[in-house]
Amino acid sequence: MENNNNLKELFFHTGLAKTGSTYLQNKFFTELKGIKYIHTSKFYRYNRIISESKEKRLLFSREFDRQFFDETLKIAEKYPYAGIIIVLRSNEKWIASQYRRYVKNGGSRSFEEFIDIRTNKGVWKIEDALFLPKLKFIKRHFSKPPLILFYEEFAENPFKTFDKIAKYTNSQYEKSKINLKPKHKSYSDKQLLFVRNLTGKYYKKDPYEFADDEVTWIKYRTRWLILHIFLYLAKIIPLKNDKQLISDESLKIYKDFYEKDRLQCIEFAKENSAI
Repeated sequence: MENNNNLKELFFHTGLAKTGSTYLQNKFFTELKGIKYIHTSKFYRYNRIISESKEKRLLFSREFDRQFFDETLKIAEKYPYAGIIIVLRSNEKWIASQYRRYVKNGGSRSFEEFIDIRTNKGVWKIEDALFLPKLKFIKRHFSKPPLILFYEEFAENPFKTFDKIAKYTNSQYEKSKINLKPKHKSYSDKQLLFVRNLTGKYYKKDPYEFADDEVTWIKYRTRWLILHIFLYLAKIIPLKNDKQLISDESLKIYKDFYEKDRLQCIEFAKENSAI
């Protein structure tokens, strides 16, 4: 680590996705005063930005899911003194939100096949939705206590969450300039079920099965565009569909399965969160 970097106060919001990250990145972090926020589109240049910036206090943001350990370790290896901000959500609702994104992007498997809590042979694994290991990882690799936030509190009282972030980063904001409207609106069950059925009939690959090369990337983006056109069409055409994408019964089963992790995270936050 360079001495000049040690003089800088660094903060990394490492997600998770589907916990209000897009809103924070586009509507709150940009309003903070007393700290330089680097937009998420520039996140992977943080080493260069930190080295070249004349600013002494910097905030970076990127939402990680299954890449959490690899990407956070990269930060820890170079900036173990950085402050980490992470937002957690009730496990089953977080899984449900991730599943909705999976279907939107071209996934055709059922919710129970997305994370299979019986055989652990799903698209994602059981451990991908465990949060306590992530919190312990942060504690182990960073010298500064993290700021652990919860999406449910954020949704109920956003300014309480904003105040915690401002206090943790020693920054300020004006309440009158904060727009509380969500950045993105979610798709309806009708739209997602329509696209999932379409994907199952005409596409063999899941979104995660595409190879990491330019040709398959173009194929994936073409498919993504087609599916988003059908998402829009499903919204305006009079389809009759009262089915649920995820049943209440399934959601309850997943809630019970991950309850221990959720409660452990709450206790961990009480003992280890900076605020």
